[in-house]
Amino acid sequence: MQYKKIIAFGDSFTRGDELANCSTKGTHNPYFVFSTDTWPALLAKKLGIGYDCIALGGRGNQWISWAVQQCPERYIDCLFIVNWTYFSRFDYVDCKDEWQTMSPNSNKNVSHEYYKTFDNDIWNLNRNIQIMYATLHLLKENSIDYIFTCQDAGVKQTIDTLRSEYVLNNQTTWRKSISSLSKPIVSNITDFEGLTFREWADKHDYPVGPGGHPLEKAHAEAAKYINTNVIEGMINEH
Repeated sequence: MQYKKIIAFGDSFTRGDELANCSTKGTHNPYFVFSTDTWPALLAKKLGIGYDCIALGGRGNQWISWAVQQCPERYIDCLFIVNWTYFSRFDYVDCKDEWQTMSPNSNKNVSHEYYKTFDNDIWNLNRNIQIMYATLHLLKENSIDYIFTCQDAGVKQTIDTLRSEYVLNNQTTWRKSISSLSKPIVSNITDFEGLTFREWADKHDYPVGPGGHPLEKAHAEAAKYINTNVIEGMINEH
């Protein structure tokens, strides 16, 4: 089918941080700041359709899923590109109803306490694939086509790769919980030659900014890759 528009959701990698035409300096509303040189934007340009971007730097997958939830009924015949981020990030809404995100490299005291006391790799995997699973079915229920990518290679992990055999003897319930959700999620993740976007950029020696974001060359090549390996099949209903 021919799409009317591409809407991309994600964090700084989707917004296009460190690309020449993306700067949040001096703006009071970063929701409306994004680059038109990211691979989703270039893909829309190649297809000759419109492009919207709903992405904020540093946000986690709970926020990304929440952003997707606002949109389905308004975007029939559009393609959603949801670029999931690192599983270690934790989003929450504070007492002022404002979104906050904790990450391992944050200097905030609340983040230090969270990662010291509550952070757990099994829980991170389980809660993130729960979020992704719910979003997947929301899009399917609204008959919206989508492309999922994931910046965290851990999306392919299982409890067997996270825990030793000794610990696994007492983890049958976790195995069932994670495996029941991860199979449909992993099968719906579009990767780049088996890699995340950032890993793929490193593999091909595409320039990366000092903040760790792939630059224009990587995005241009990623747009070509997705168009050839994904979009052509979707349009032709393969």
